[in-house]
Amino acid sequence: MNSIYLVKQLLEDLVSQIEQLNESDLQKLDNGSHGLAIKLVKRKVTPNNSQDLPDSTKELLTSKLQLCESRKEGLEILIESLKNKKELEQFARHLDVLVQKRDKIGEIQDKIIEATIGAVLRSNAIQGLNSTEEHGDK
Repeated sequence: MNSIYLVKQLLEDLVSQIEQLNESDLQKLDNGSHGLAIKLVKRKVTPNNSQDLPDSTKELLTSKLQLCESRKEGLEILIESLKNKKELEQFARHLDVLVQKRDKIGEIQDKIIEATIGAVLRSNAIQGLNSTEEHGDK
């Protein structure tokens, strides 16, 4: 690593830490009763391959789900389109579906399906419109 860049980064980090000191801490430094110490702290690093789901993918997936005629069809699209729990969570947030950290993949999928396809199927059933799916089928 370039040493000039490293020094610049260290000084920026130091300034950031000093800006976080409150008035009481500054008074302690001013009267000499305390001093500053520098310690090495490991940062939480996110892997480069964990990128956000693109908006275009979210919109396309939303459109596909809106065209589904059954929960099963929607579930197949979700399984095919979203690779992991993180992508499911991102898509659920895009749909304003409440997801909790402890939710398992299947639970998140069910919530997404109910928020998109299930709502339409229930509405159609209430209105007496034809549906290819029975009430209890998921």
